[in-house]
Amino acid sequence: ANCKQFAPFSLFMLLHGMIFPMDWSQRRKILYAVGFAVIVVLLASYPAYLLFYKDPTCFDVKQNGSETGVDCGGGCALMCAVDVKAPRIVWAKVFPINSSYDIGVYVENVNVNAGIRSAHYTIRVFDDTGKVLLEKKGMTELAPASTLLLFETGVTFSGTPARVEISFDSEDLANWKKATTAPSPVVTKNQSLKNVDTKPRFDAVLVNTDPVNDVEKLSLGAIVYDSFRHPVAVSKTYVDRISKGGEHNIFFTWPSALGSSPDGYITEIIVTPRAIFAE
Repeated sequence: ANCKQFAPFSLFMLLHGMIFPMDWSQRRKILYAVGFAVIVVLLASYPAYLLFYKDPTCFDVKQNGSETGVDCGGGCALMCAVDVKAPRIVWAKVFPINSSYDIGVYVENVNVNAGIRSAHYTIRVFDDTGKVLLEKKGMTELAPASTLLLFETGVTFSGTPARVEISFDSEDLANWKKATTAPSPVVTKNQSLKNVDTKPRFDAVLVNTDPVNDVEKLSLGAIVYDSFRHPVAVSKTYVDRISKGGEHNIFFTWPSALGSSPDGYITEIIVTPRAIFAE
């Protein structure tokens, strides 16, 4: 420990003994040479620093900068897996429509600041023995803090459907991005359900509350629930455009009665939201 403590002092004494016996001109030459060598080393080191140093990015497969994980969190658009939750499947069901079926899946994205631009999914329908009767693939956008209705119509089976399951692609679920949900100026009014015992019809009016801009390419889901909030019918439609401050009538129909619900029915219209993603 004592040797280490006095090593710098010994080195100083050695240099002092080598330089100071020299006259001033010799010492000045040595000092100039040392200074020049230091400058050369610094000048040579800077290009090497520029050559080998790379600014932290969100694509360098390292956790650096402000990231909270490898290339995720912090200033990166990609969200870390620990910061997001998988889509919540509220219900998935088949609905008999005469000789065919409709399929409806109600999905929630509970993440308030994260979405997926292209979430691929697979819907599977099983009979009561576990046999797969149908497999349907699709893709949807998951906007933050939103709900959506996935819908298939005119489906037929080789057996009797018993349950429906949906799974999202695991690679897509690893690709949550920072996002916000674009505020929609569209509201609904005058929802009306009639002819529930014969050929049900669900009418509503869409209102574009934006006085300046038209809204275009709307995707809308319709759900009818019984009084216990069990879904009994689903449908979907599309609207090309609603002019600024304008209104648009929509309706949904089914070919057969909805079934018994002594305390009436509950209706819901879902305007599929749109996300704004961070780049």
